[in-house]
Order: sequence, then C-alpha cells, then structure tokens
Amino acid sequence: MPIVVRANNLEPGMCLASNVTNRFSVLLPHGHKLTQGDIEALKQRFPDKIVQVLDPLLDSIIEFDDFGQDHKISMEVRQNVSAVSQKVSSVVRRGTNLTANNIAGMQRTIEEMMQYMQDNPVTLALLEQSSNWDGYLQEHCANVFYLSMVMGNTMRNFIKRERERLSAARSIHNAMDLTALGTAAMLHDIGMIPVEKLYRKNDSLTPEEIKQVKAHPKEGSEMLPENIDGMVRLVIRCHHENQNGSGYPQGLAGDKITIFARILRVADAYSAAISDGVYKKAKSMVRALYEMIYGSSRHLYDPEVLKVFKGISQPFPIGARLKLQSGQIAVVTKHNHTDPFHPEVIIAFDDQGQSLPEDKCEGPFLLNEKEDIKVKSFEDEDISYINNIRDQEDTDVADESPSPVESELFDLVYP
Repeated sequence: MPIVVRANNLEPGMCLASNVTNRFSVLLPHGHKLTQGDIEALKQRFPDKIVQVLDPLLDSIIEFDDFGQDHKISMEVRQNVSAVSQKVSSVVRRGTNLTANNIAGMQRTIEEMMQYMQDNPVTLALLEQSSNWDGYLQEHCANVFYLSMVMGNTMRNFIKRERERLSAARSIHNAMDLTALGTAAMLHDIGMIPVEKLYRKNDSLTPEEIKQVKAHPKEGSEMLPENIDGMVRLVIRCHHENQNGSGYPQGLAGDKITIFARILRVADAYSAAISDGVYKKAKSMVRALYEMIYGSSRHLYDPEVLKVFKGISQPFPIGARLKLQSGQIAVVTKHNHTDPFHPEVIIAFDDQGQSLPEDKCEGPFLLNEKEDIKVKSFEDEDISYINNIRDQEDTDVADESPSPVESELFDLVYP
C-alpha cells in the first residue's frame, strides 16, 4: 500500500499507488513505474506535490486502509460540479443576468451528483490542495459542494430537527432535502466574480476593496433569478456569518443562522484555508483542521457541524510519514474517525530514514496510545502541537482573541 513522498524525493522505479492528478486531470496513472523523465517533469511543475508510491515490504507486514473508492467519488463529484460552475461563472463574467434556464441546467447536475453520493456513500471527505489560482472559484465551489453534501448526508436527522425547531411551522415538508444546500454551495461565491481580480493582488486590500469583499454574500444572493428557492438565497447571504456573531454582512449569531449556512461556513473556510495557490497564507490540511477545531476560531462555527466535520476529515493521508521526536518515522496505516489527528501508525523507518526490518517495526497502534511517542513533523512542517490536543480538549478556552485586522483577502474568508 502507499507511502507518501513529495515529488522532490521521488526515485526512478517507484510504482504509483494512486493516480497523480492536477485538479481533475490524471497526469500519471495508478500502477505506473516512474522514470527519470516523469520525476523531472513533476519536479519542474509541482515540486511540492504529494505522491503515493507502493511499498511492498510494508504491504506484507500490515493492512492499510484503502480509500480508493472515496477518492474516485470525490473526483467524480467535484469534476462535474466544477464544470457546471465554470459555465455559470462565464455567464456572470459576460455581464449577463442568470436566468431560470441557467439554474435549471445546473440543478440537474446537482440532483445527479446528490443521488450519486447517496448511492455511493463515502467514509471520508477527501480533497487535494490546489497548486495555482487559475480557475480557483470553480474548484473552490466544487470542493465546498462536496464537503457540504458529505456533512449534510451524515447529519440529515440533525438538519431536520434544526429546520423544524427554528420554523414557525409544526413540521417542514422534505426537511431532510439537501437540494437547497447543494445549490447554495455551488453558487455561494458568485458575488466574488466581479471582484475576482483581487485574487491576483499582492498588496493589502484598500478599505473600499474590503467593503466590496464583505458585500459579496449579499451581492451574490441578489444575482439569482427571482424564482429561485428562497432558502438558496438565504444560505448564500449568510455563508460568512459566524456562530459568535462576528461574521458579515449582518453579524448574525447561533440560531439566527440557518443550519445550511452553518454547514456551508465550515466547508467554505476549510477549502479556502488549504488553497495554497490562491492565498499566500494558506495552510496545510492538518494546520487548518487543527485551528478550526481547537484554535480560537472554533467559536466561529456551529459545534455540532464541527463535530461531524472532524469525523469525516483526514489531515494525514494513508501512507503519510510522520517524523517522531525520537527521529524515527511512523507511517499512517488507518484513519481514526474519533480523533483524526491521532491515526493508527506503524514505526517503519529509523532516524536515518532507512526501512526497519519486520522484527524491528513497532505497531500498529494509535498515535496517542503511547506516552513516550511524540510527533515532530510531517513533510518538514512542525506539527508537535498535536501532542497537546488532549489538554486542550479538557479546557474550554474563552474566545478572547482580538478582532482580526482584515487587510488581505485571506483574512476575509478564513477562518
């Protein structure tokens, strides 16, 4: 099964454990043995790209989780949604108003993808990090749609209770129907299209530009055809509102925010956080997830939605090599739905990076099961902060962080 290796560290003869992709295109297929030419091309175009290669020795020792089907479903859904989102964006860029026909065509894809996901339920919501900004809005909308639908499918009963609890009606027809959530997820950033030039900007935003960005939820809701579902309009308008009332454009809090917008808020923040080709301050998956769940920004999100998101997230891919404080390297073998920061691992490499013989390998065990084993880094990023998660879970830290200084686009979309 796979070992995760950066493109810069690949060697000829390594066999790919999964497709190497760029957005939704397959660059090199699963099972391909890498040549020097392949490696040079990857190094030149995507030097930081994470690649999964087979390790026959480990495969003979331990059974790894296999999320190939989840990856396939994720790619299929996001590719279809991105294509439709691109068509919708093109209409807006031409200065043409969206019509009922535009939305009807989009609606068919949404319904097909929703049915596809119901027929093919996934265990985890798997994404890749973006490598450049071109087509960002389309890919971002596809990611947000996918994450929102995985969360929505996971918490349908909670959604029903929330919608009925906050409604004046005794019951809501089709309260579990996620169509409005899917439609809003696909269209949530339509209000950013007129100002998408700001993604290219290297300097801080001006006060007027900040005002324009903060207006995009309201502007986007007003771009929709008159006959669109009112819930879709509401969710788009509220997708940057925060649980603690610090969001925009209205500063709504808690129950004042529809449950669909609360789900979208989490999906939107995470997708924006890991888009390293767009935002200079973008974060790794592990850092973004950690800050959303345990950092001061956790007060911005609905705790029930965040709990579900935690269960479907995988900050470390299967085969990830985590450097321990001892210098040894542990390899991720299985995901931990209860605590994604502490997956099942096996210590398989010594402090020189050399494979350990089978009788010297230690594990498998959950990463937090042994007090003497602490994580140091993943792909050269210090992640030692996850060693203290248990202490943070026991402490309810009040959100005393100062209001952020919003000077860059990233500050306005994440956290």
